[in-house]
Amino acid sequence: MTKPQTYFHVGYARAASTFLQKTVFPALTGIQYIPRNRFRVREREKRRFRGDKILMSREAGQYIYQRCDDVLRIFDSKIIISLRRHDRLAGSLYRLQAKNGHTIRFPHFLDVENDKGTQKIREFEYMELIRYLQDKTGEPPLVLIFEDYLSDPQFYMQTLCTFLDCGVDEAKLDHRPVHKSYSDKQLRLRRQLSDLYLSPEEDWQRMTGMTLTDHNWKYTVKHRLVLWSTGLFMRLARFAPESWLNDEPLIEPAELEKVKHYYAEDWQACQQYVAAQAERLGVQRTV
Repeated sequence: MTKPQTYFHVGYARAASTFLQKTVFPALTGIQYIPRNRFRVREREKRRFRGDKILMSREAGQYIYQRCDDVLRIFDSKIIISLRRHDRLAGSLYRLQAKNGHTIRFPHFLDVENDKGTQKIREFEYMELIRYLQDKTGEPPLVLIFEDYLSDPQFYMQTLCTFLDCGVDEAKLDHRPVHKSYSDKQLRLRRQLSDLYLSPEEDWQRMTGMTLTDHNWKYTVKHRLVLWSTGLFMRLARFAPESWLNDEPLIEPAELEKVKHYYAEDWQACQQYVAAQAERLGVQRTV
């Protein structure tokens, strides 16, 4: 039997990865998609391959280089990466951390001046990852930009389908967001609650002490319990009076502006990469 061609989407969290996994990938035709909730990056997953083209997907976040290395070693896949403008991605990731009970403030989350944050500067350098993959595989990865999906979904979908050489069942597509953001009030109250029982030192250790191998079944169970209790709290927080909030904003706008300015050249290079990619694939923007 001929070895199947495999494709692997390695997504940054909060860059439409869940939307792709739950809405877009299952709607593709002419390719076998293995859902993320029943998949691990392991050799034994090859037993589930049924067709001559296989699509897989997992978010990676700060472990994206390790995830890519594992995918290439085990599956020898063509890589798809989903991106979002740096400041928007960093802001959304921080909001996710606040929702999950972390107390670290944004300047200690991503520090573009001294690189002393829990998230490192390199983790947001998109072109470095793209060049790394191109050097390692000998071919350019497919890059999908979330902002392109928002402004020109037809271009976004045509880019993906052309790269995969597949079709799409439009009736299965639902362009509504999979995860709606919580309000600043809800997230600020969540962080205020976390401040009562979690010191900055403890939170720093909790955020920097994890590795990819720590994401085992025990972590998964604990994480799901946290998500359940957090979800209940966030729903109740919608009805909390504004007087319960202190004066500290969730994120200072100036902090996000620093991130945007720092990565401006990298973001421009990504857009140029996608423009060249579209020309190579023969795909044109519609707006």
